Amino acid sequence: MDRTGLLWRVTCFGGGDLTVCNATAAQRVTDGDHGAGNLTSMRRSTMRKIGGFKVLVVSGCLLTAACGSASTPSGSSGTANVSEAQQLAKSAEAPQSSWKPAGQPFNASVARGKSMWYVSVSLSIPFEQFMVQGMKEGGAAVGVTTVGFDAKSSVAEATRGIEEAIQAKAGVIFVDGFPPNLVAPAIAQAKAAGIPVLTANSQGPGPLLPGAPAGVVGSATHPFADPGKIEADWIVADSKGKANIIYLRSSDVPVITDIEKNAFVSELNKLCSSCKVQVVDVPTSQWSQLTPKTASLIRANPNANYFVPDFDGEVIFMVPGVTSANAQSKVKLVSFNATPSVMTNLKQAYVVAAETGGPNLLQGWAFADQGLRVLAGQQPLQDLNIPTRLFDATNISSIDLSQQESEWYGTGDYRAKYKQQWGVSG
Repeated sequence: MDRTGLLWRVTCFGGGDLTVCNATAAQRVTDGDHGAGNLTSMRRSTMRKIGGFKVLVVSGCLLTAACGSASTPSGSSGTANVSEAQQLAKSAEAPQSSWKPAGQPFNASVARGKSMWYVSVSLSIPFEQFMVQGMKEGGAAVGVTTVGFDAKSSVAEATRGIEEAIQAKAGVIFVDGFPPNLVAPAIAQAKAAGIPVLTANSQGPGPLLPGAPAGVVGSATHPFADPGKIEADWIVADSKGKANIIYLRSSDVPVITDIEKNAFVSELNKLCSSCKVQVVDVPTSQWSQLTPKTASLIRANPNANYFVPDFDGEVIFMVPGVTSANAQSKVKLVSFNATPSVMTNLKQAYVVAAETGGPNLLQGWAFADQGLRVLAGQQPLQDLNIPTRLFDATNISSIDLSQQESEWYGTGDYRAKYKQQWGVSG
């Protein structure tokens, strides 16, 4: 169903119907899985398989459907494993009291005087601001300078940021949010200049994805699958298997958002075949338009009771939209990042019902640790051990929002733990 109330369907190979946004897009649908496209051609229709679903990406609209799936898809009549979802959600609410940094200790002092450049997909995102702040703090502890560059969601700007880092003789360059192949020529220039490159937030933990350009030596990332999975657990538990969900995906950072989204849809499919989900594309450049868009989505989908924006930078624009649609008593927002302003909404029990988050400033220190390892001639880590915690009505009252946000996770003094890891006193 689109905003004008029109419903378009496409018969899938092997049976089943696929809801699409418009007839023009429907003409291009096939039953194959296509790639994610690139940042300059987001309006093509593409098909992807996610768990038991096939999903269609069409002209800024992404909706789930059951095409040739062996399992019962969310949205059909089915069952929900509410008790398992409740147990998983309860576990995710606990503080991370046993946390410690990943990897073995090393002498970071050999990096003194060098610099780390962080080419951010967009420094307008609060999460990204914390990355730079944490890297600056961590780097300063061992005499390393950190420079943040705002690529403004533009491949051209990201390329310019890498080129500026090369001119500044950076010791290591982080390329955040962009699939590295999109800036491969600039990475080649960095390699020619002897500057190693780390991808940031463009894959999950683990080995580098196949096909990474030469010059990329490792990655630094949050485990983005964790918040997607945990949010699905919480919604199944909270709704008792009666969730009708609108999931908002930011297509201009596809690698990050697809990891989180795929985990969300997969977990929902596993635990709640009676739940429904639609995935709507809202690029970061359109977040500021989410107030009227949210109200429109609520009116077009009167049975929707959960909205799940992939990042809570969207929430600050969505809350007024929920209010303007007079839906604050029926719509719950669930998101990721645990940004302080959004956590305040959660504590006030106003529209925001649950938040997943990682300690953002701690993650900046974890990125600094990865950069320092490369500067010190160490092998980069495959997993930075960045924790994820769930916040909701059961534990938000115990959280002091006046504290720095990384104190909300129960990890202890992470700064001291990293300094000990690096051989830094004080």
